[in-house]
Amino acid sequence: MSDLATYTQLNTRKASILQVGGFRPAGDLFASNFGLKPLALPGEAWPRSGGEPMRFVCQLNVSVAPAVPESLSDIKLITFFVDRGMDNFSDENGDDWCLRAYKSLDGLVTLEAPKGTSNLKRGFECSWELREDHPNYDDPDLVVPEGFDNEDVELENLDRTKIGGYASSIQSEPWWGHREHPANPAYCLQINSEEKVALQWGDGGTLFIARGTAAGCEDQWFLDFQCF
Repeated sequence: MSDLATYTQLNTRKASILQVGGFRPAGDLFASNFGLKPLALPGEAWPRSGGEPMRFVCQLNVSVAPAVPESLSDIKLITFFVDRGMDNFSDENGDDWCLRAYKSLDGLVTLEAPKGTSNLKRGFECSWELREDHPNYDDPDLVVPEGFDNEDVELENLDRTKIGGYASSIQSEPWWGHREHPANPAYCLQINSEEKVALQWGDGGTLFIARGTAAGCEDQWFLDFQCF
């Protein structure tokens, strides 16, 4: 095997890419979607920020994704909400953004938005596609074999809404790659700006989501926001 082939092999991961629309929707309430309706546990309240209902962004049905990273192996479905400002996000879940992760699909019901909730302009059912992904040059998980010069080697990174794979960093590696945190966050998914649903994070930006990996921190979620 050549040095380049070895380098590529060491830096390849499976990723599940989210396809937004482009097919006849099935109307499945459990389907991944942007801007339609989220599922929740019976009695679970719509998340709020500063007393105002958050905006529902997307639902990711992890249970049917073709490739799931080990960090999400116990998760079946994720819903994601943000405050109306949609910028200057906190590092940790629960203040101006809310990620809910469900370890079972059993018993989940449609969560109705309160009156006056701000919505995405358009909603789309989504489907998953299996792809191979590679890191950017500043990814903390990039592996460079001893003696191999990767300065002029650029592997394809899939800059799409996805679970698994590698973060499609814009400005630098996500903050947890260079700043210590007791939960030891690790990247697991990203939510891109999506033209079809008129979703923009700043100037064509992306939200990177990490999950705590330290013992007792597995239910903690973290965010890095980057844009051009």
